[in-house]
Amino acid sequence: MNPRTLKLRMLRLLPVLGLLAALSGCDYTDVTVPTYQKGYKPVQPISFSHKLHAGDMQMECQYCHFGAAESRNGSIPPVNVCMNCHKTVKTDSPQIKKIAEAYEKGTSIPWVKVHNLPDFVSFNHSRHVGRGVACQTCHGPVQEMPEVYQFSSLAMGWCVNCHRQYSEKDSAQFGQTPPEQFKDLHLKPSTDCAACHH
Repeated sequence: MNPRTLKLRMLRLLPVLGLLAALSGCDYTDVTVPTYQKGYKPVQPISFSHKLHAGDMQMECQYCHFGAAESRNGSIPPVNVCMNCHKTVKTDSPQIKKIAEAYEKGTSIPWVKVHNLPDFVSFNHSRHVGRGVACQTCHGPVQEMPEVYQFSSLAMGWCVNCHRQYSEKDSAQFGQTPPEQFKDLHLKPSTDCAACHH
């Protein structure tokens, strides 16, 4: 390749290299990445109101989503959890009849997952629940939702900003102090990439 052709190719790369250099100095947590999932509200096979159960009746989230405190997954409740109450409560309801039929057949309800993260992201519910992070911090005011939808973007910047905001070490940098629920926990959430990307 002659020197002139090489020089022209190098000059064409300069804008790309400049852009990469500029982006490398960015604080990625300030970039808001729109996500198609925010506001996502799929049609479920059975009409279930979190407003009724978690709101009006004040049922604890972990009564149904018991796996959240013990495992990575928040767990969709098995049919037998629903039937703990609905063997005797509202048994004539068409929606409850669907649950009872699944229970009798030993099958599960094909709920549609609402909160989906990319495969390269590892989120651990038990770490958050164990440190006193309220479900509403990520899932929004579920107790007010007749139908659950994705409240937060769940974008990387959103998660990292939360980790920074609630870290005692970084709270001064953000001009905020951790909420009351975090003050006695000496919570220092990780902002290391490997904490969520394995």
